[in-house]
Amino acid sequence: MLIGIDGNEANIKDRVGIGQYAYNILTHIHKLDKTNNYIIYLKNPPLYDLPKPSKNWQYCVFGPKKLWTRLALPIKLYTQNTPLDLFFSLSHYSPYFSSCPTICSIMDLGFLRYPGQFTKKDLYQLTNWTNHSIKKASHIIAISKFTKRQIIKKYNIQTEKITVAYPGVSTPISTTAKQSRLILSKFKIQKPYLLHFGTLKPSKNIPFLIKSFSKKNSPSLQLVIAGKKGWLFNNIFSTVKKLNLANKQTRSPPLVEQIIFTDYITEKQKWVLLKNAKALVIPSTYEGFGIIAIEAQKLGTPVLASNISILKEVLGNSAIFFNPRKQDELVNAIRQIINPKIHQKYSKLGQKNSKNFTWSIAAKRIIQVFNSIEIKK
Repeated sequence: MLIGIDGNEANIKDRVGIGQYAYNILTHIHKLDKTNNYIIYLKNPPLYDLPKPSKNWQYCVFGPKKLWTRLALPIKLYTQNTPLDLFFSLSHYSPYFSSCPTICSIMDLGFLRYPGQFTKKDLYQLTNWTNHSIKKASHIIAISKFTKRQIIKKYNIQTEKITVAYPGVSTPISTTAKQSRLILSKFKIQKPYLLHFGTLKPSKNIPFLIKSFSKKNSPSLQLVIAGKKGWLFNNIFSTVKKLNLANKQTRSPPLVEQIIFTDYITEKQKWVLLKNAKALVIPSTYEGFGIIAIEAQKLGTPVLASNISILKEVLGNSAIFFNPRKQDELVNAIRQIINPKIHQKYSKLGQKNSKNFTWSIAAKRIIQVFNSIEIKK
């Protein structure tokens, strides 16, 4: 079978989110499937770390880049000498029209729940192009059962047309003890700490986290909030000020900061902060998946998570859950995880759970979908 793949999301230098998903799925399909033949379609020449061309793996680079998915790609598929049997998109967007069956990948439908977090242009594209891709698809890859249920409900798609393939977890970056100490020192981390990781935006529920942290009655803990500013974040800093949690720089010597904002962090810094945290706290009211929780668990760091559907699906019994509207529940969770026996319990449960999320498992499921599609000759 000859399969085409839109590889553009994987062909990005600084990969985050969907870029990491696309890169890892693409590279593992290349590694695992030596039976089918593949053509990877790109706007730009493949980066050095993409799989090298081989007998069953070729690249096709062409333009124009503008409206590539809507015009350039469909025209290419219809006019090339050898027709494809199947086309797979590593994103929400399939070719606008196609000469063969298509499969699209759907991360989540958060843009429908939080439209105000997107520009008008991006929201229009996400809404309309996703709708078109899903309605035209022969099959759909969803990254979770939660996303699958959303697709069925919103687009009235039959359940058998959707396969769940959980994302994997990247390999942690190794650091020496000295490098770890320097990173912790850079962020003025001087005590055991709870870690929150993610863009500062309303759905992350950070003011709730700060208010809960202020009630913990444990001066031996710091709270590290790692991530760049997103939007509507002023309430976060006003909450710190209102609760008098900011460091008083006029003191001599200055107090140890109770709450630390790191702003943007590098991949290496992320792994150091995850590894050394007492626990990762995810108080979100909405998540697309929550891969950071699995990354923490892989390192043996326990997770405290809000009891929303996607996190309960992904974490099962391996985390301590709390209602993201009830501060006392999070305070209780924090007090539990300080207990060495409970900490050890959830460290082990988390490491066991993290083994369910590998890129090889995800790629195998997607290849199985490829081989199950009925090809009309």
